[in-house]
Amino acid sequence: MKNPNTRRTRRPLALVALASAAVFALAACTSGSDSAKTSESSTKLPATEAPATVTVPDTTVGKQITWLLDVVNTSTPLNQEEIAGHFGPGAPIVLVPSDFDSIRAGQPWTTVDYTGGDTDGTVSITSATGGSIDMNVVVDGSGLILGMAITPTPTPHIPAASWQELETAVKALPAPTNLTVTEVTGGKNAEVFSVGDTSAQPTGSTIKLYVLGAVATAVKNGTLSWDQKLTVTDDLKSMPGGTMQDLPAGTEVTVRETAGKMISISDNTATDMLIAALGSEQVEAEFVAMGMADPSLNIPFKPTRALFQLGWGDEGAQRIAWRDGTPDERRTILAALPTGLVDIPPTAFTTPAWPFDIDWFATPADLRAALVSLQAMAKTESGAPVRDILAEDPALSAESAQWFTYGGFKGGSSIGVLAGAWYLEHDDRAWVVTMQTHGEDAALVADPTLYFDPADDAMLLIRKDVTG
Repeated sequence: MKNPNTRRTRRPLALVALASAAVFALAACTSGSDSAKTSESSTKLPATEAPATVTVPDTTVGKQITWLLDVVNTSTPLNQEEIAGHFGPGAPIVLVPSDFDSIRAGQPWTTVDYTGGDTDGTVSITSATGGSIDMNVVVDGSGLILGMAITPTPTPHIPAASWQELETAVKALPAPTNLTVTEVTGGKNAEVFSVGDTSAQPTGSTIKLYVLGAVATAVKNGTLSWDQKLTVTDDLKSMPGGTMQDLPAGTEVTVRETAGKMISISDNTATDMLIAALGSEQVEAEFVAMGMADPSLNIPFKPTRALFQLGWGDEGAQRIAWRDGTPDERRTILAALPTGLVDIPPTAFTTPAWPFDIDWFATPADLRAALVSLQAMAKTESGAPVRDILAEDPALSAESAQWFTYGGFKGGSSIGVLAGAWYLEHDDRAWVVTMQTHGEDAALVADPTLYFDPADDAMLLIRKDVTG
């Protein structure tokens, strides 16, 4: 009998990806005599139990997943030209026919679960001899595969039954992690739960909350409008995540749509377009206005394309100069970075750059203050779109989504970094949940589910406290 308190939570690659093009794992799809063996962490079905079949939707990413399912379920020889035609120019790896051998050995596969949106999806498949695996696919703006992960289906997560259990679970995670829960109803700042180091940590794309705040402030001041059009240029195109880097130069997109993509799919090109429209100094001023305790950690403010160039461009040649530079020296470094399209091979994204101060940094309290500030902006006429923008992808489990009446979210990641910040409401009460983790060994934070599951647990414990 299935434990009613278990659940599986999927975190798509694009959810928190700063460099999703660099995320391409084939853990269950490697060649060799050992690769066809069932992983110890996969689950075999009893011969008498037939799994129910699930249909993959006909979305942009669904078409590519359907193609993959056809490939792994056929014995027809594979053609390299056909395979290559399904991968976009930004994909770090283009598979070859032999890469599918280990999975094809487990035929027939049955599709038992699917979750996803238009550009990011995860399908679970199972077979009597091959066990159970998940295939997560991200597609680019042209509908071609940008990133893919094929891994054994994880064991169902059992939520923490108490705050004490949750504290123990967070302390046992592979990388140092902080997790905080604070009630912010009606101006409160009441700590509900806190574990881990709450000093400033690398926080990835959650820094985009401050860019959104700067946009709302500019609209309030009349220097920007939500329906104003911004132009995509090669000098502003960044690297994935996102899709706007695939738009032709000269394409016009409104501020509202650009801000929505910056938050909901962490679009880096959208972020840099907004930074260019605002000016970096306006974002730096927003750090103070939105309650960041030490803005100097992020001054001068880096656009996302600069993060890629500093951290992994030219084999990381700028890392030490940036780490040791004064603010003025860092501004000089930023000004000298190459213009035009960012051209960094996906194979360069191996070691974390955050130890060299190449990331963005914030405390849990900073992220909490930023979310509260944004909700205050959303109550004004000029800032009204902010609330919906934050809620486009609330990143809630099914259980939490049923109970919370509002969820706003921004996640972040880089190599060796994961973070998330949620603003949650149930009727007239509100909470902020934050999670940050980082490791000098990028493998320690390679599985987002390990770190986002405790945040989901915290949300369920909030519900438990309120409902008794």
